Amino acid sequence: MLSLTKIASRSLVTALALTVGLSAHAQTKASRTQPAPAPAPAATQGDKLDVTDLEKKYWAAKDTDFNVVQNRLFSKEHRLALTLNYGMYVGEPWSEGATAGASLNYFFSERYGIEAAYSQTDSKDNEATQEIRRQGGAPNHNKMKDFYGVAFNWVPFYAKVSVLNKSIMYFDMSISPGVGMQSYEQQLEEGNVSKQAVAFTLDVTQHFFLTKWMALRLDYKNRWWNQDVVSWRNNASRSTTSDLNNTGLLMLGATFYW
Repeated sequence: MLSLTKIASRSLVTALALTVGLSAHAQTKASRTQPAPAPAPAATQGDKLDVTDLEKKYWAAKDTDFNVVQNRLFSKEHRLALTLNYGMYVGEPWSEGATAGASLNYFFSERYGIEAAYSQTDSKDNEATQEIRRQGGAPNHNKMKDFYGVAFNWVPFYAKVSVLNKSIMYFDMSISPGVGMQSYEQQLEEGNVSKQAVAFTLDVTQHFFLTKWMALRLDYKNRWWNQDVVSWRNNASRSTTSDLNNTGLLMLGATFYW
């Protein structure tokens, strides 16, 4: 009876061992035929994205890796520009009249250029001066005449605007300090006398581009020069004073590029 019990126990153990072996063999074979699952992404800082590098780049004083560039539709670099313009006095107390001028520009780049300019002013008495003359006198003043000079062009602004939601107009604005020679006439009872003086200029110019070859130009020109003002009346008490004159000109014209 005891021997039968031992035989039965040994048989049960053998059967269990065979079952476990077959199951392990089947799992091993299945693992060889099926692809291994992709590893789970590593968690960073509690499954949150690390944006430290982006924050450093955002708060940096200057980003040297990226630059925003806008291509210019109308370029001036390495081009000549001829301008013809026409305008008038601004803020002159004793005179009025038209000014016609021409200038030649060369642009080294879109930002910098040089300019040679000439203008001629037809100065006449305004209404206040005419009234004083009708009374037999005249104010002590000079009248501006010809000017020629050179200037440096700095173009800090280039932009475009919508015109009535129908078209886009491109424009730039330049600031041009310069120097030249200004001629003027001393107004005297016995006849006018022509003089010249060194003049310093500061012009603000706006170009509105129509095509690659042409633009409308609007100028506000400032000129400063020391002038000798002589008393109009020819008598023993005639005097001469030195005066720093500042004259403004508002001019409109057209610029041609090539």
